[in-house]
Amino acid sequence: MRRILFAIIFILLLQLTSQSVLAHVLKQGEEVTFEGRKIKVVALQQEKAVIQVDEEKSIINKGQSKTVNGVTIKVTDILYAGDESSSVTFNTELSYSCGDLTCSPFENSKNCCSDCPCQGNERCTSSGCIIPECFLNDDCNDNNELTKDSCQDYKCKHQEISCTKDSQCNDNNPDTDDFCSSGECQNLPPICKSDEDCKDENPCTLDQCINRDCGYKKIENCSQPEEKEESKEKILEEKDEVIQVTEKEEGIFRRIMNWIKNIFS
Repeated sequence: MRRILFAIIFILLLQLTSQSVLAHVLKQGEEVTFEGRKIKVVALQQEKAVIQVDEEKSIINKGQSKTVNGVTIKVTDILYAGDESSSVTFNTELSYSCGDLTCSPFENSKNCCSDCPCQGNERCTSSGCIIPECFLNDDCNDNNELTKDSCQDYKCKHQEISCTKDSQCNDNNPDTDDFCSSGECQNLPPICKSDEDCKDENPCTLDQCINRDCGYKKIENCSQPEEKEESKEKILEEKDEVIQVTEKEEGIFRRIMNWIKNIFS
């Protein structure tokens, strides 16, 4: 039982250590933020580095530890190439304890507002002192049914959510059809706005725009121009056949009459 307890304590200590001490690898000119402090690698040489914490600079030799503006920095390695590609590896640890309710000389409302109170209307957050944008979730209502509105660290957050009905997709544009499809809003332009938009080349259909969609109703007893032309040609052909038959019959009748006339002459 004691072994288990010691193991738990050891793990907790490791976690605390890993949270308070961090290792960084930066190139010359790069910077990183650590516990609200801005740390920048100003210059590098083979065995030393110039490191700046906020507004304070210091020269730290390889293998040396030094406290700069409240941050203890230990330079563990330097890869010097003679240009901006040179890099330095170093550990950082606060020399003070943020959260002990004591505003030390290296703390202020920007890097530790839990110890050094914010001023005026500002409120303390994980990002430092800010002027509140909200206090309650209701303060962040954007009148959009497709967002989940919440107040986090005195700032409004609007998380998009899926739609469940067509009314949620209204974009207040009269020229779009708004509907919900598979949890996503679709806002599409209409197929037509007037009957003229639906006009086709078929004279035998009544072209109408109904509910912004085209409808084509067949007109009764209506023939296509091609059909009328075919019917006219057919009638003319039938007349020609009748005329030809009539002429043929007249020719036969005339021969008979001439034959009878020759008999009695």
